[in-house]
Amino acid sequence: MASRKTKKQAAEARKQIKSAAQSLTKAGGKALKTARATAKEVAKTRDAKAAKKQAKAAGKAVRSAAGAAAVLVKTAVARGQKNAKALGKSKEVKTARQATRKAADATKKAARTSTKGARKQTSAALKKAKSTGSSAAKKAQASGKKAASTAKSRAAAGRKRVGG
Repeated sequence: MASRKTKKQAAEARKQIKSAAQSLTKAGGKALKTARATAKEVAKTRDAKAAKKQAKAAGKAVRSAAGAAAVLVKTAVARGQKNAKALGKSKEVKTARQATRKAADATKKAARTSTKGARKQTSAALKKAKSTGSSAAKKAQASGKKAASTAKSRAAAGRKRVGG
């Protein structure tokens, strides 16, 4: 049976895990928003516009369009890296990191408490068993002594009656 403290800590751990999940969702949303913004930003660049024009004009000049596409990919990668760095420093990601750490700590604490409680219960049961065992042995010993003394006194009384 779980103690009140263990239940409370388990509830706290669940709360922290929920909080971590929510903050991770927010961080994911932020990442998605950043990716969309990056895509829009890349679409607005000179390279993208030039690539569009070249692709339209390049019925015959497929090679130049491919070259423009390569430049566009380079630009997109550079912008993506820049925005990814900014995402790592964003408030949402920091909050998610903190919430995850709190959830892990709360879970660890709850586990430690339940283990501690189980250990206490086991040691208490062991002590009780020891004391019960020793008290039973003492009772048996006492009743044995009492029976021996009763037998002695009866024997003495019997000898008196017989006259021995």
